[in-house]
Amino acid sequence: MILNSRETCIAYRCPYCGSGIKSMVGVFSLSGTMKKLKCSCEASELVIHQTNDGKIRITVPCLLCGNEHTFVISRELFYEKELFVYTCPYSAMELVFIGKEDAVSAALTKSEEDLMEMLKEMGLDDLDRLHGDMDQLDEDDKPCDPAIYDTVMFVIRDLMESDGISCCCDDGDYDVAVSDDHVKVFCRSCGASKDIPTDSELAAQAFLEVTHLQLLKL
Repeated sequence: MILNSRETCIAYRCPYCGSGIKSMVGVFSLSGTMKKLKCSCEASELVIHQTNDGKIRITVPCLLCGNEHTFVISRELFYEKELFVYTCPYSAMELVFIGKEDAVSAALTKSEEDLMEMLKEMGLDDLDRLHGDMDQLDEDDKPCDPAIYDTVMFVIRDLMESDGISCCCDDGDYDVAVSDDHVKVFCRSCGASKDIPTDSELAAQAFLEVTHLQLLKL
């Protein structure tokens, strides 16, 4: 008997060298194991593993905010969707592409074009110039650029005025708290919140495209 093994294509972009990394993932290759999709530069990796309830957990490094993001997806969506894209929760930047190989390849190419256009608008040639100077500083010594802060606050105020923020309750009593490297948007009533980084110009530019902000309770 021949078993029909489902498989899907998954891809992400390395936040260090900018390369697109793509691989096919089969249903049997994830049975009780962890799969790592590493960039050839060896500076980043995407991690996939199956949870106890049969869902797929994906952890991916973020090109914009420098953090790792974790997403959980059902097996049906993971293996059967033509194209499914996860974005950075702080911006509109696409991070993970899942689906048919042709669709994933096309989306990955489009994301590279969008990234290059964004870097061009910022007057940068590549990711090395974006991250190079900041990597030489300790985390506590990273400066907060007033222009980045102003951009983030502009978007937050616009979202507040246009009812573009939602949370876990119906009150929607929103406020902000400013820290050295982020602005916390929170609801006074239910305590749901979202941290918006203010230490990355690229993240701030991408945040300009955000039309809705969902606050979550940790």
